[in-house]
Amino acid sequence: MERFRRYPTASRAKQEQGVVYLRCRIDRDGQVLAAAIERSSGSAALDQAALDTLQRAAPLPRIPKERPEPLELSIPVEFSIG
Repeated sequence: MERFRRYPTASRAKQEQGVVYLRCRIDRDGQVLAAAIERSSGSAALDQAALDTLQRAAPLPRIPKERPEPLELSIPVEFSIG
């Protein structure tokens, strides 16, 4: 997911930082069936950027055969100015 993350320019200029927790459900092939913000960063721009990151990263890695389908995941997406 890291390589698909884009820090919003306006957020970077305002030095907004935070972690967005996404809840998503994926099928066996890694296709995102549903996604929502589980816990906000406190910034609407960073929250949207996290959802956009997930969309760019799709499809995610395949679910191993021994795991149930669909699979529910909680994914943290961190935005920090380092």
